[in-house]
Amino acid sequence: MIKKTLLILFFAAFSSSFAQEVTFDSVKKLYENFKYDEMLKESDLLIGKGALSDSLLIELHLMRSNVFYQNGSDQLTRNSFESILTIRRNFIPDPTVTSPKLIAIFNEVKFEFIKKNPDLTQQADSTAQLEEIKFREQVPQTGALLKNMILPGLGQIHHNNPVKGWINSAASILNLGILVYYAADANKKQNIYLNETNQNLIQKKYDDYNKSFKLRNTFIITYAAIWLYSQIDLIFFTEDPELSNPSPVSGLLDLTAPGNGIQLSFRIQF
Repeated sequence: MIKKTLLILFFAAFSSSFAQEVTFDSVKKLYENFKYDEMLKESDLLIGKGALSDSLLIELHLMRSNVFYQNGSDQLTRNSFESILTIRRNFIPDPTVTSPKLIAIFNEVKFEFIKKNPDLTQQADSTAQLEEIKFREQVPQTGALLKNMILPGLGQIHHNNPVKGWINSAASILNLGILVYYAADANKKQNIYLNETNQNLIQKKYDDYNKSFKLRNTFIITYAAIWLYSQIDLIFFTEDPELSNPSPVSGLLDLTAPGNGIQLSFRIQF
């Protein structure tokens, strides 16, 4: 009787230790070896344990969504995407490792998710941002700021810095033109890829679409970099040569040091 009890306890302990061996790496290995049924069962256990970081949990749900999609389970695929958005609502799948068809489904789920769960957390910050702009709106001038937001470089031109201004404007216009082209090209090639039925041509159509997609994203980033650089340069580093003249500038604070003293004055334009 004692031997039987010890044997039962031994197998129970062995089973318990085996169950605890379920890790993200073991689940990923099952996924890479196409053992999808086992992978789904162990991933359920892993999710239930709640011991994964957000990044690993997102990657786990991405693997599950791919398995569900291949099994034809559209709703389970969408459920996995909703789980990802619950963790990180601004998540964007990597197009280099995710099928365009899965990305299309993800975008549909994300649209509905954001529609049902609007993000209201940024409303409290908007007033502070507006007040900060008002505090700095006179240096540089308001007109320069508005022009520069519309097209980088116009603010520098407004403040009589034509060389830097025209370089920023030309770079922005050129980048924006290329961006528009590749955005239209990527959209066109995506439709061609999604409608392609010839198995021999699917990979080539995808490669064409993927190339345009990456180029479009690259020019989005470069335009954003040019825009941001121009705003920082205007606000913190651009000096208006007219400020050294006696002519008034709206709300300009003038601090000078004539002789051994300090003179503080306001110049207001009417």
